[in-house]
Amino acid sequence: GNVEFESVDLPESGQKGSRVVSEDAIRVASKLLEIDYEAMIQVLTTRNIRAGKSEVVNKARKLSQAQNARDSLAKAMYGKLFDWLVERINESFGKTSGKYIGILDIFGFESFDSNSYEQLCINFTNE
Repeated sequence: GNVEFESVDLPESGQKGSRVVSEDAIRVASKLLEIDYEAMIQVLTTRNIRAGKSEVVNKARKLSQAQNARDSLAKAMYGKLFDWLVERINESFGKTSGKYIGILDIFGFESFDSNSYEQLCINFTNE
């Protein structure tokens, strides 16, 4: 991805954390998603842990955890975009046409009522 991180030492806890290196990519992404720039950095580099019923502890993500958070966000966004696109295309056919977009798995192992972006990528890779 365009968002890169580096590992940093956290002097207050003596543990490792992460820091966004590619700030321009975060600025563009946060603007396009209409998310506060600082909030986006915080979401990618920290996580909240609930301790008890009401206490929430903010803990830094290590480098690999920040990369996983970035990748998970990208996967979720591509999945939502795929679902939206298929829905719009199917709506354009009209409810009475009987036509629709579907994903064909030539091996026939799966039969889903609704296919996901992830399934499309798996099928594409397998073909």
